[in-house]
Amino acid sequence: MLELTIKKDVKGMCKLLEYRHMKTIKPNDKMDHGNLKRVIDYAYFNAKDYYDIKEEEGSGKGNLDYIFYPKIENEEKKPVIIIELKTNGSAENAINQIHEKKYWFKIEEKELKENILLVGISLAKNKKEYTCKIEEYANVSELKSAENEMERENKTKKRKRESSSNYESGNVYQGTRSSTKKAKNKIDSE
Repeated sequence: MLELTIKKDVKGMCKLLEYRHMKTIKPNDKMDHGNLKRVIDYAYFNAKDYYDIKEEEGSGKGNLDYIFYPKIENEEKKPVIIIELKTNGSAENAINQIHEKKYWFKIEEKELKENILLVGISLAKNKKEYTCKIEEYANVSELKSAENEMERENKTKKRKRESSSNYESGNVYQGTRSSTKKAKNKIDSE
C-alpha cells in the first residue's frame, strides 16, 4: 500500500483497500470510522519500517487521522504523508478537510523539507467501495500557496453564485419593483 501511495496509484490503492477490507472486516461488522482505521492499519502495516506513524495527532485546527513522518535513517528520500478518512463522504472532501484544517502545520513546525502527499480515502458503506485521491506538494510553502489560490477561487465562485442567485430571485430589483407596485396600487385604488 505504501508503494502504491508513493507512486500515486489511486486505482491500485482502492483495489488493495477493498481486498484488505474483505480480509479484515466481517460482513456483519458495523462499518464506522474505527473499522475503517483497522483496514488502513492492516493496509499500511509495513510502512512502520520506513515511517514514524502518528494517529489522531493534533495539528493545525484539528486532529488528523494519520501522518507518516519519514525515518531519517532511510537513504531514500520519502515524502511526508497525511491521510484523512471519510465514511460515506468523498476522497475530495477528505483532501479539502486537510486543507481547511491545516493539518500540515506540524510539518512546518518540525521544519521538514520533504515532499508532501495529501491522501483522501473514502468508503461508501453500503457498497463497501473505496475511493482515493492524492495531491502532491514539493514543500509547505507550495502547499500554502495552493491553499491561498483555492481560497481565492472559492471566494470568486461564492460571489458569482450569490450574484446570480440574487439576479434570478429578483433581489437585485426588489426595491424598484416594490416601489413600482405601490405606485400602481395607489393609482388603481384612486
